[in-house]
Amino acid sequence: MSPFINTAWSRFFIGALPIAVFAILFSSSMDASPNGWLMQAALLLVPFSTLVFLGLGWQRLRKAHAEYPILKSELHRMLTALIGNVKLAALWSGLTFVGMLGLVLAWVLLYTSCG
Repeated sequence: MSPFINTAWSRFFIGALPIAVFAILFSSSMDASPNGWLMQAALLLVPFSTLVFLGLGWQRLRKAHAEYPILKSELHRMLTALIGNVKLAALWSGLTFVGMLGLVLAWVLLYTSCG
């Protein structure tokens, strides 16, 4: 058994596909009101934004592993490569959260004004 991590894309998609399928199934169970697309977009924004962020992190992890192989015991190096710049990661998460709240607020305002 190899002491190095496995950075094949198939390993990423084994974890990513169930999250995407769950988000799509959960979103498709929404009601079909005239402004229901806002709530569906809000529900899909968080998981897919997270998956894009983790996909970009997986790409950084593969690059770091190709330059200098990462051992399975080097958790700090794995997380550093996966997360990347902490300020950009916080900005990404904050913009995702603000976008989700904006979509939900728009849905609430349209729902109360249109009846």
